[in-house]
Amino acid sequence: MLPRMTTAQLELKSKASAFTREWIEPEAKEFDEKGIFPWETFRRMGQAGFMGIPIPKHYGGMGGGAQEYAIFCEEVAKGSAAYIHNGHYQTAIMIARFGTEEQKSHLLPPLASGQWLAATAVSEPEVGSSFKAMQARAQREGPLYVLNGHKVHINDAAEATLLNFFATTEQGITVFLVDPRAPGFQITDKMDPIGLRASPIYAFALTNYRLPETRRLGEEGQALEIFITTFNFSRIGNASCFLGIARGAMEKAIAYGKNRRVGDQAILDFQGNRWALAEMATRIEAASLLRDKAAWLEDQGEGSGLEASMAKLLCGEVAEAVIPRLLQLTGSHGCYRNEPYERYWRDVKSLCIAGGTLEVMRNTIAAKLLK
Repeated sequence: MLPRMTTAQLELKSKASAFTREWIEPEAKEFDEKGIFPWETFRRMGQAGFMGIPIPKHYGGMGGGAQEYAIFCEEVAKGSAAYIHNGHYQTAIMIARFGTEEQKSHLLPPLASGQWLAATAVSEPEVGSSFKAMQARAQREGPLYVLNGHKVHINDAAEATLLNFFATTEQGITVFLVDPRAPGFQITDKMDPIGLRASPIYAFALTNYRLPETRRLGEEGQALEIFITTFNFSRIGNASCFLGIARGAMEKAIAYGKNRRVGDQAILDFQGNRWALAEMATRIEAASLLRDKAAWLEDQGEGSGLEASMAKLLCGEVAEAVIPRLLQLTGSHGCYRNEPYERYWRDVKSLCIAGGTLEVMRNTIAAKLLK
C-alpha cells in the first residue's frame, strides 16, 4: 500500500503551491528573460522556511527529508524550476551529514533562514560526471590549504555566500567550504544558458586561495562518498522538477483547452485530444510513483542511487515528451513567449543535462543492475 502524505507534508504542499502562485509565477518570465537572480523572492522563501527543508530543526531548519524536498520542488517548478537552487540544498546536506559540530552550528542556521545562499562547484572545462580528470588542486601548508582551480557551469556562483568546492589533495578528491568574498576568488565569465535562467551560471577561478583546515568538509579523499550520498537526494529533486513542469504545463493546457472552441466544440471535446491527455497524465503519474519510491527509500536510509537515477531518467523522459505535445495541443496560443510552454521546454532540456545527464543515469542504473 502506498504511504499517504502526512498532515505536515500536505501543509508544505499547500504552502509551497500558494507561494508559487503569489510570488514566482508573476515574475518568472521577467527573471528568465533578464537571466538574473531573484533576490527578493529568495529571501521570502527563506522567511517561509523553504531554504531549510533538509536542515535539522535544532539548526533552524524544517527537519525534512527527500519526500518533503520532492513535494516542494514539484510545486515550485510549476512556476519556475529555476527557483530551486539545488546547490544550496546540496551544500546544506553535505554539512549536515559530514560536517563537524562547529561547521554545523556556524553554517547551517544562515543557510536555513535564507540569509546565506550556497552553491556547488564540481564541473571543470574538462570534467563533468567523471572525477578522474579533475584539475583543481588543494596543497597543504601547515594549518592552511592553498586552492587553485577553474570551475565552469556553476549556478549562483556570483551570488553565493558559500560554495562547496571539489579539489584534489594528496589523499584524493576533497570537499572544501569556500567563501567567495575572500581574496583569490574571481568570476571569469557569466554564461548564457538556454534554461533555468533565474539561477545564473558562471565560470570562476581560485588562485592561491587560502583557507583553514576547519573549512575542509569531511576527510581528505572523501569527496566521492559525499558526492554520491548528496546527489542521490538532489536527483530526486531533479525528478520532482520535471514532474512539476509537466503538471504545470498540463494544468495550463487543460484550462485553455476547455474554453478554446472550434466551431461548436471545445478542442478538448475531440477524442484525439482527450486520448492524448489521458496518455500524458498516465505517464506523469507512473513517473511520480517511481519518484515517490526513490524519496521514501532515501528517507529510510536505504537509497542506493538506483531508484534516484531511475526517477530522474523516467521523469526527464516524460517531461521531454509531454511539453511539446501540450504546446501542440494549444496550437498558436502556446507558440508565444508570454505563455510558459517555451520556457518549460528550455528548462526541461537544461535539467536533462544538469546534475548528471540522462545518459549518465542510464550508465548508473546499468552498473548497479550488473553489480
